[in-house]
Amino acid sequence: MYKFPKYNVARALRLRAAPFAALAIVLAGCPPLETPDLSPRPAPGERHLVRLAHITDPQIVDEESPARSVRTEDVISVSWRPQEAWAVHTLDATLQRINAIHAAGPPVDFVLMTGDLVDLAQYNELQWFVDTMNGKVVTADSGALDGVDRHPDPAINPKLPYRAAGLDPSIPWYTCYGNHDGLAVGNFPIDRTAPRPSDWFAPLFPIAAEMIGYHLIDPAWNFMLPTADVSPAVILGSGPPLAPGSQQVDLSALEAGPIPPDPARRFLAPRDFVALHLASPGRPAGHGFTRRALTRGETWYSARPIPGAPLRLIVFDTVAAGPHYGLPLFYGALLREHFETFVVPELEVAHRAGDWVILASHHPSVEFSLPFPGETVSTEEFRAALAKYPGVLMHLVGHTHRNHASIIPGTNPYLEIETGAIIDYPQEGRILDVFIAADGESARVESRMFSHAENPTTHSAESYRRARIDWGLRKYEPAASGRTRSDSTGSPGDRAFTVTLRR
Repeated sequence: MYKFPKYNVARALRLRAAPFAALAIVLAGCPPLETPDLSPRPAPGERHLVRLAHITDPQIVDEESPARSVRTEDVISVSWRPQEAWAVHTLDATLQRINAIHAAGPPVDFVLMTGDLVDLAQYNELQWFVDTMNGKVVTADSGALDGVDRHPDPAINPKLPYRAAGLDPSIPWYTCYGNHDGLAVGNFPIDRTAPRPSDWFAPLFPIAAEMIGYHLIDPAWNFMLPTADVSPAVILGSGPPLAPGSQQVDLSALEAGPIPPDPARRFLAPRDFVALHLASPGRPAGHGFTRRALTRGETWYSARPIPGAPLRLIVFDTVAAGPHYGLPLFYGALLREHFETFVVPELEVAHRAGDWVILASHHPSVEFSLPFPGETVSTEEFRAALAKYPGVLMHLVGHTHRNHASIIPGTNPYLEIETGAIIDYPQEGRILDVFIAADGESARVESRMFSHAENPTTHSAESYRRARIDWGLRKYEPAASGRTRSDSTGSPGDRAFTVTLRR
């Protein structure tokens, strides 16, 4: 077995300087949160158009996969998370909270998940996601089924077979395609030219392969292959080595070497993403996707989510892989062809029908103007195009792992709403209610947050505890990202607000 030779002094120093508040959380745990009042508040004469639950970025992860970048955790702080093995349970507890909101009334008309359903773009991860949504037994273990070694208490062992409650079958659900659903570790384009999916791989520049640790196995190993029988950072069912008292991975103790392989770890293709949605039970059939989308490999669609209601959902794709294999590209891009042949025509159809419109993508529009070696639509052009249409209510997105809302100005202002990630603290979702005025000329949008931690399961309480510790110790260092830890929770105005939009 190969030893990673370098002990990371910077990490040790940072952990010693962790805020005392975070250390108090370690000792005290995390009590349940107060349950918020989510009752809709219609004004006189208004009618309720829609109640939807917006959740995003559960990032179900195969933590034992060799197609990971755990060794870069000091540079990219989400390469490993202490709560990641509980991702299935966190999603399921969130669904149980939605079920309770639905039962309390008024009913939730649909759930919208804006991408990054999985973490490594692997087939087995997406199967775990779909099975969780449908209330099946999920075993979030791969390779050798050695999850019994993970935790002495079976009540919180995340690797044992788990019967998910799933989403209430009466609630329709829809998803978006995210960068972690289509790119290796959400960054690297995947070469899918081999006839066997088990041979699909993600090429890497040598410097990236060395940072991830593949050169500890072979100096010529410059690619990610999730079906390999060797890993640059061996993690088995018992979990990774942890630094004493910190709940952070001990990079100095990671080894490179053999692991039990698993053919189900193979990379996903866009058609796999669509096919698993089409094969999933629940409402609606295909969850927005159609047989045509499967044939063409299209990861976008439009839908009328509430029969008889003047509401259209337009889901578009912002995962535009860079043209150069080996170069990471995680941010969003809106290709001009996709914009002109799908987004704009769907807006026109909705406008002619007199529909109100909700758009959804994984990435926020602020990223559309970032450099991209292809013909794309800029942030300004995209926002101006949406503001041309008086029925556009909001653009819902994920990706940033933060709660943020803004009014996009223009001829017809609309909302762009980011909701924080299920995988990361504060592990929240958002309930959105839309009310239409009596004259039909204005709509009022209400937003409020909810969390599984308001009524946690045993597993999800452990996930929340770990996520809060992780957030308190090291998430979103301003020097690296330009953001502070408070951005993940958002300001009060990003969380609970009411906005009236006129057309």
